[in-house]
Amino acid sequence: MKKPVAGWSNSVYKPAPRRYNGHLIFPSDKGGEVGTRPAWTAQPTQIRRPRHLAGLAGAFCLLAALVILVAGNRPVPPALRGLPAYLLAALPGGAAAAPSAATVLPPAVAATDPAAVVSASPTGPAPASATRPLLPAEASVGLVDLVSLDELAGLEDPTGSSAPAEVVPPDAGLFYRVYRVVAGDTISRIANQYGVSTDSVVTFNDITNTRAIPVGRLLKIPSMNGILYEVRSGDRLESIATAHAISASRIAEINGLADADLSAGLRIFLPDARLSSITLREINGDLFTWPLRGNLTSWYGWRNDPFTGARAFHTGIDIGAAHGSSVRAAMEGRVSQTGYSAILGNFVMLTHHSGYSTVYAHLSAILVRTGSRVAMGAAIGRVGSTGYSTGPHLHFTIRKNGQTINPMTMLR
Repeated sequence: MKKPVAGWSNSVYKPAPRRYNGHLIFPSDKGGEVGTRPAWTAQPTQIRRPRHLAGLAGAFCLLAALVILVAGNRPVPPALRGLPAYLLAALPGGAAAAPSAATVLPPAVAATDPAAVVSASPTGPAPASATRPLLPAEASVGLVDLVSLDELAGLEDPTGSSAPAEVVPPDAGLFYRVYRVVAGDTISRIANQYGVSTDSVVTFNDITNTRAIPVGRLLKIPSMNGILYEVRSGDRLESIATAHAISASRIAEINGLADADLSAGLRIFLPDARLSSITLREINGDLFTWPLRGNLTSWYGWRNDPFTGARAFHTGIDIGAAHGSSVRAAMEGRVSQTGYSAILGNFVMLTHHSGYSTVYAHLSAILVRTGSRVAMGAAIGRVGSTGYSTGPHLHFTIRKNGQTINPMTMLR
């Protein structure tokens, strides 16, 4: 047997491939005799390096780079901050070489001792003053509380994407912008557009019904979230703040006043305060639910009398339904009166908060007693045709402080 040529495999018939331009080059099947120059052909097989060797080489390079940086007291670059803690701890100086969160001082301490404020930037080692243990009062203060916006913008996102720069509004105090209502607008959409609550828009513009905002109306939009409040006799900053679950000091700061400056009728701004749910339901026109599902047979306002044909004012709405259908309370309240009259037939009257009352007439049966309390949606009677009526239906009236109002503006 002939001796193999150097650089070939142990088999004289299988010359070893060689590397060329990222490919393995194999001898052609038509190659020459052993010991002669074979004909070479390229095959599309990539060279595969052992993965564990590549990983070890990369870790060694990173470790060497960190050793050089720490020896020269240079900050760890952002690209190397994600290195495992056990590798950083292996460097000269131990864990001190690893970037760590700085000790955070409460804002009060920071204000009185600016030198004690520790930079939260992770690009350098913490000063000696930052190595003391946290006090109990300091443990509740977040690191971000004392980080500047510039530093926050420079922090890297773990996903690799960079966060957009924070846009800080000017410290201009309380003011308002003017917005013109266009077709399709709603108060909630306008409020969301300017970053305030619907309560803010409602109180700044004395809106009593958000369903009746005409196109073209100019609205004042406050620069802060909150509501306007009219001071009542006997009000103090603390009592106002407690009633609205906000800070009395913020009220004083934004309005520039003290208890001595309060007088009945004065309108002040309550930052981040909200209207009561009942008030907001009333303004949004969803204070009452429908007492009966049926067909609307007569509207609120002037109409021709169904018996005489003469013009008469209708004080409610008529809802036609099958005889005996359940009539339900449109809002929680107290049964203030039940009975029979020649006009209303069998009726029930409920008294509600904020000066509201409701009347349910022409009933075939009354299911509640005077003085009892009922929940919204509770059955209080059944549809009939008693009294001044042409057929089974419910006559439904809403009063506010004794005056009838259009139920269609209040029902949801």
